[in-house]
Amino acid sequence: MATAREEMVLDVGAPAHGGHCVARPVGQPDGHVVFVRHALPGETVRAVMTQKTSKTWRAETVEVLAASPDRVRPAWAEAGAEGVGGRELSHVALPAQRTWKRWVLADCLRRIGGPEVAEAVAALTGQGSGPASVAVEAMPSEREAEASADQRVRERAGTATRTRVSLETTADGRIGMHGFRSAEVKAVSSLPLAVREIQELGLIERRRWRDLVRGSGRLSAVAPSGAEPVVVIDGQVYSSRGKPTGRKRVDEVVDATGLRLGELRYCVHADGFWQVHRDAPGVLVDRVVRGALTGTLEGSSSRPGAVRAEGLKVLELYSGAGLFTLPLASLGGEVRSLEGSEQAVRDARRNLHAFPGAHLFAGRVTPASVAELGRGFGEAGDQAADVVVLDPPRKGAGRAVVEAVADLGPRRVVLVACDPAAAARDLGALLARGYSLASMCALDMFPHTHHFETLIVLDRD
Repeated sequence: MATAREEMVLDVGAPAHGGHCVARPVGQPDGHVVFVRHALPGETVRAVMTQKTSKTWRAETVEVLAASPDRVRPAWAEAGAEGVGGRELSHVALPAQRTWKRWVLADCLRRIGGPEVAEAVAALTGQGSGPASVAVEAMPSEREAEASADQRVRERAGTATRTRVSLETTADGRIGMHGFRSAEVKAVSSLPLAVREIQELGLIERRRWRDLVRGSGRLSAVAPSGAEPVVVIDGQVYSSRGKPTGRKRVDEVVDATGLRLGELRYCVHADGFWQVHRDAPGVLVDRVVRGALTGTLEGSSSRPGAVRAEGLKVLELYSGAGLFTLPLASLGGEVRSLEGSEQAVRDARRNLHAFPGAHLFAGRVTPASVAELGRGFGEAGDQAADVVVLDPPRKGAGRAVVEAVADLGPRRVVLVACDPAAAARDLGALLARGYSLASMCALDMFPHTHHFETLIVLDRD
């Protein structure tokens, strides 16, 4: 670890995966690399060291000596130096955040994916032998806010988007969040990234929530699209007034009009996984289903018209509560899905009980389970999947699972990746097994953080 309050003045270079920038001591272009947070490429900053080992130096910016034109007033100052973790880009203008993420994705594709991945992406995007680069797209609500004639609306773009928030209690009984890479809980005074419905709960200000969470230590707030917000404390669901309810699940409504399915309705556990950006479920359903059926990830606004899946055999891995299973089954596909969370599978069964073509399984995604489920289609259970859709956790599917998918021989694979390094690794494994890159896009589903989503379609002749 770094010594107490050791400071350095740094010249800041390109962004690195994880929300840092690569920096070096001023005047030392060949000096030791320092991964610094809360800085911007081209800046000169004074930073305090937070980690100093023989291999890795990390620091946090405490003073900006020469600012980038892309620096703005932080959307959430409490996520700054020595503050809470996870909102490390709130000092960066939104368009520059997307450029930042584009650079990170390009670096991961080249450095982690290797030459074959970089060349495939460059060819797809028409960049020839240049660096592999894919634009990171704004979500619809951000595009609308950034285009507003009202300056106040533009300044708030990217905030009030999260429909799920998790909080902890501090040692003195206040409500807050963990510090960056720390078990310490730091108090917060606002939740600017949460949707208005969660902000209006008064989780930080109102004593009722502090009294309820005391002894548990953790609470989660959920603002479902199809119902009033709720708070979950130690498995108990409370109404917005702090009264216990008998409900365990919440209703979510997803706009699938671009697929001519109208509104899709889901019932999911209040403390279960669901995409946190208010636009994300609808955007992902449109892009992923369209990618599975047409081979392109362009949205419905770019490619209007109905798509159908009659007779299509789809293996879906890491399927959650059925976000993609429901539209694929609604369009006529035979879907066999696998999910590790039994709770999520129970939710999916409630959501898909009217679709006999949907077969939902609980269990780990392994090479053996992929081989078994992927060849169980048709009346005789002896046909293989035509399409595989996989949405793995942050670490990715991994080479063994990806190779098992390739061994099934599907004509198309759709990969949803929430980590660019994992996306590069899994993409490389599929290219090595004879697949070609058909479509790719990146979505800024987590504004003011370093996270984003990458969607990839691969085909095999």
